[in-house]
Amino acid sequence: MHEIDPLISSYSHETFRPRAPEALLTLRKVASLVKPLMRQRGWRIGTLSEFWPPEKNLLGLNWNKGSKICLRLRYPYDEKKFLPLEEVVDTMLHELCHIVHGPHDEPFHTLWNQLREEYETLTRKGYTGEGFLSEGRTLGGTARIPKHEAQRRARLAAEQRRTLNAGSGQKLGGAPVRRGTDIRRVIADAAQKRATITRGCASGTERSKGIVQETEQSGTKTQAVDLTDEDEEAVMLAYIDLIQEERERYGAGYEPPSSANPV
Repeated sequence: MHEIDPLISSYSHETFRPRAPEALLTLRKVASLVKPLMRQRGWRIGTLSEFWPPEKNLLGLNWNKGSKICLRLRYPYDEKKFLPLEEVVDTMLHELCHIVHGPHDEPFHTLWNQLREEYETLTRKGYTGEGFLSEGRTLGGTARIPKHEAQRRARLAAEQRRTLNAGSGQKLGGAPVRRGTDIRRVIADAAQKRATITRGCASGTERSKGIVQETEQSGTKTQAVDLTDEDEEAVMLAYIDLIQEERERYGAGYEPPSSANPV
């Protein structure tokens, strides 16, 4: 899978573990899913790394404001089984917040909520990440498609996704809520997942430096390759526009995310 303007310089996965190629693919997939959110804010990451620490509760780590982000991809008691992709993405969103904020305080959680909402908007509108659009088929031609055509394709995907989701219930935390579901239980479960990720964050702890050193020794690094597919880049930018349109409904005081205004 070729990447467009990689915002992550390299990937590191543990080739001695079972299903190692899937681990590398998962890291790339997670990166592609959050790339629009990173691009809006000018965020870059040195290395996105797999880790499988002995501490069973640990899920993620951001070292030195994005110099390296580590993600648990596998269940702590079975390295052959991978965690659900959505859980890994949520951990990634959490760790991205540490590029801006250190402690898990109110500004941190405000930004995490913002990233979650934007990611939810992307997925709801049909965005599946670079290299995964159109089931791997090219989006056409060698010349860059016009902006209006990219927007048309993004809106078409959004409408198709809306049709497929019709009648599935309201969304909460990226998952459809079925009619008749106890909404209080859904909210409680979402809060529990959030707390689990926060407790599983090693960023800023005494253990963090040791984890980084361990991943440097155990991981195999793969450089990101910048082979630009301008059609896919145009469509991704159109999805970013859709996020902005939805956020602008908050009123004239809305300010789009940027490096100076990550929230």
